[in-house]
Amino acid sequence: MTHDTSSLPERDLPPGRHRQLKEHVMREIRQAHAEDGTTNRRRRWSRPVVAGPAIAVVLALAVITGVTVTGGDGGSGSGTPVGRDGRATYAFAPLVNGDTKGGAAALLDRIATVAAQSPADDIRDDQFVYIRSLVAYATMSDDIGAELEPLHEREIWRSVDGTRPGLTREPGDEFSDGRELEPAPAPGEPGYGTSTHYRRLQALPTDADAMLKWLRSQGDESDEERNPDQDAFVLVGDLLHESMMPPDVSAAFFRAAAKIPGVVVVPDAVNAEGRHGVAVARYDSYNPGVRDELIFDKKTLELIGVRNVATKAIDKIEAGQVLGTTAVLQRAVVDAKGKRP
Repeated sequence: MTHDTSSLPERDLPPGRHRQLKEHVMREIRQAHAEDGTTNRRRRWSRPVVAGPAIAVVLALAVITGVTVTGGDGGSGSGTPVGRDGRATYAFAPLVNGDTKGGAAALLDRIATVAAQSPADDIRDDQFVYIRSLVAYATMSDDIGAELEPLHEREIWRSVDGTRPGLTREPGDEFSDGRELEPAPAPGEPGYGTSTHYRRLQALPTDADAMLKWLRSQGDESDEERNPDQDAFVLVGDLLHESMMPPDVSAAFFRAAAKIPGVVVVPDAVNAEGRHGVAVARYDSYNPGVRDELIFDKKTLELIGVRNVATKAIDKIEAGQVLGTTAVLQRAVVDAKGKRP
């Protein structure tokens, strides 16, 4: 059965959907060799960040993501070292499982202090938040295993007040002008709680305890297997990555993350651009073979990317392989959708 999603607009995933899709992809990877003998069937590893509730089931069934993935190392012939000689790169973390240390709470407190001191922007409701990123996610095939294909840029425009459609653009998209993002849900509608438009984020708690309570409350509380701490950590990364936040709210996110059990420091983490930084990370409670990382510049403590790293070998996936990587290249406020700074 095939599903056509080409005409469907995108919207932020509702709470809990990231985990469900991620678990599905991991199952797909583990079952890659148990299928009907078809070779070279490729699967994507990703945590989608923009996809409509209407296509959530389609995403889970077809392993299609709201973030198109292409990217780089390994068998792609790019010639870029992948770190198996001991060097950390955007595609490989050679010391995974032996490269973490404590001190995450202190580091996140420093990051929060810097974030709180950032100047508050005077942003109008009729403007758009513009984010430009470099992204790559792994695909899975029977003959090569997991592999990052060439990196590519992703651009997104979000309405400041959430009332007007946004836009995403990526190379290879069948729509040359990009894909439209639906306006944010109205207060009280499903998905409003985790909307990433500026005005919604502006209304979030600025106290760390209140923020952590809010983060933990966003998942499906009826799910007996739910881990509120893992969901909270993932949501922090999802909301910080492709949005712009008021300084006090951003600081609250970091101080709330400091209170989540199991968060560690990775002293040398590499984003999709190849920049080395320091990461705060958590071993995934739902997928023990994966580590989720938020990467910061070591000097400015600015968020420069996120990545997901395999921590154990699964079929042809090696421990240390990067399964998803991004780099934040630019954040700005612009006057019109589709306009660049």
